[in-house]
Amino acid sequence: MYKLKNENGRVNSLLRSGKDFVKNNLAVSAAQHIIDTGEVVESDKEDYPICVDNKWYFEGEKMNTAPTAPATNNISRKGKGKR
Repeated sequence: MYKLKNENGRVNSLLRSGKDFVKNNLAVSAAQHIIDTGEVVESDKEDYPICVDNKWYFEGEKMNTAPTAPATNNISRKGKGKR
């Protein structure tokens, strides 16, 4: 799984235009909107691992998918001890 590679709120992307590609630099929010409204498919471009509708390609960083330990609850005991 990948997340968008964010550099100062921008992400590099490629847009398929016929047989060619156009390089873009989009706001992360615009890229996320394209991802959310399209269908994410497997990318054939190593440097652009996030592919949407076989049309948009975005730079991404691998996400750590290791399981995390559950959060501990710090519950204070009211009325216990001196005040």
